[in-house]
Amino acid sequence: MPTFIAVHKWKPQDEITITKELIAGFTAIVEGKSPKGVELCATYSTAAQGAFCVWVAPSKQALEKTFDQFCPTLKKYTEFVPVVQSYPPTMEYVLGLWQLMVKAASK
Repeated sequence: MPTFIAVHKWKPQDEITITKELIAGFTAIVEGKSPKGVELCATYSTAAQGAFCVWVAPSKQALEKTFDQFCPTLKKYTEFVPVVQSYPPTMEYVLGLWQLMVKAASK
């Protein structure tokens, strides 16, 4: 499943609106009402009106649709960056290395 980092940096005047949206969004997650396949893995808050969140989702569009539903104001201040985990290595990474080793040894 694709992984994304949502980079958030909002204006101070939108703090209360965004906090209300986050309450609604996190409540939906806790209650199991978030869209299927869209999962929040981690959130890192900054000192001033910002955060970095790690998500897995079927697509960037699915993640954007989730923000349209729960956090439309925050979405205006968000960049969704597709990423690939390199450390610690994922199972997909390890399997890829093993496949390369078998292919090289088979020659």
